[in-house]
Amino acid sequence: MSEHAAVLFANDAFYLAFSSRDMTAMDEVWAQPEPVTCIHPGWSVISGRDSVMQSWRAILGNPNAPDIDCISAEAHVLGDVAYVVCYEVVSSATLAATNVFARHNGHWKMIHHQAGAAPPQPTAEKVVEPVQ
Repeated sequence: MSEHAAVLFANDAFYLAFSSRDMTAMDEVWAQPEPVTCIHPGWSVISGRDSVMQSWRAILGNPNAPDIDCISAEAHVLGDVAYVVCYEVVSSATLAATNVFARHNGHWKMIHHQAGAAPPQPTAEKVVEPVQ
């Protein structure tokens, strides 16, 4: 498996844990002992694994939490660090997200997640060609 594919697999594991509200799987996705951070939409920066995991327990434990889909994920590998940029579709909203991973014992583990409001993902019909 290529490193890009392995990073996308780790990213998929994150969104699977998120969409299935599986706290055990979410805990497995995040790095230990590396420092981790997270910025949920509209939240302040959360630093430290315990605080980040507490935020996910609150989100995943909320019965009114909306469904989420990850689309258009692109992986970028820089040695033992990688990041994925993608769109999150949450209810009718579109968020842009960046997920950062570090390779630890041969496995890609999340060290940072950030999502924020974004316009809808462009489609082929909406792309405007530059004037020449």
